[in-house]
Amino acid sequence: MKRSIIFFCIAAIVYMCGLNLSAINRYFSEEKKEIQKIEEKEKQEKKEENKEEKKSTKKKVEEKKVAKSTEIEEEKEVKEEKESSKEVKTSGKYVDQSGDPYTNTVTVSNLNDIDILVNKYSGLPSDYTPSDLVTVSNSGEHNAQMRAPAAQAFEQMVVAASQQGFILNACSAFRSYDYQSGLYYNGVNGYGVEYADRYWTRPGFSEHQTGLAVDIRMDNDTSDLDAVRYNSHYPWLLKHMHEYGFILRYPDDKEDKTKIAPESWHLRYVGVDLATYLYENNLSLDEYYGA
Repeated sequence: MKRSIIFFCIAAIVYMCGLNLSAINRYFSEEKKEIQKIEEKEKQEKKEENKEEKKSTKKKVEEKKVAKSTEIEEEKEVKEEKESSKEVKTSGKYVDQSGDPYTNTVTVSNLNDIDILVNKYSGLPSDYTPSDLVTVSNSGEHNAQMRAPAAQAFEQMVVAASQQGFILNACSAFRSYDYQSGLYYNGVNGYGVEYADRYWTRPGFSEHQTGLAVDIRMDNDTSDLDAVRYNSHYPWLLKHMHEYGFILRYPDDKEDKTKIAPESWHLRYVGVDLATYLYENNLSLDEYYGA
């Protein structure tokens, strides 16, 4: 009897151990599967990371190519600008307009040319008076005088204006050095140097001394010089004045180049060819000379 009990106990222990071993084996088998799943997931994530890294690297390479291409284009543009500047200098149509106005100036020598630049960097001799001044027949409140070719062209434009249905007058044209001196220093005394320099030019640096500039009136309106911009025929004048050799010397959008506040009334004669070129390329005379 004792032997049977002992045998039964031994059998029970062996049976229970078998069950535990089976459970342990199942646990480790499932654990191994979970580990394999995690490893597979990590491998997949690594692949995705590698793909993204390759994409990022490829994008960076493309961006570098674009940047390099842009840099090459910019260098090309700078080179072309330099070459263009060299051509301008070689042709003689160049005036150094760097630095503050009136601090880096030259004196015009080719005084007979109709395309000369007179601004805050390029001035006229104090004793200069054009030798071919004539009175403009359609003068307004002043006895306006211009150089002969400019006066002839202006009178042709007056006729064209009449055909368009409006009156074009020459309000003021040639001014001597002394006359300009009076205007400028009156401005200085009344408003200060900074204000005067924006709205007037110093004596010797006024286009009016060339005999090629003219301040205009339209339809005999003498209320204000700037009244011309509000005249219904003003757009026609802006569009066609180059056909007679004139340009608007101080446009609204060129003050950074001309160094003069906009003047809707101030025209300058430069000849038909140059006036047309400047009009078609939206250039001021200062820009034509390298500003």
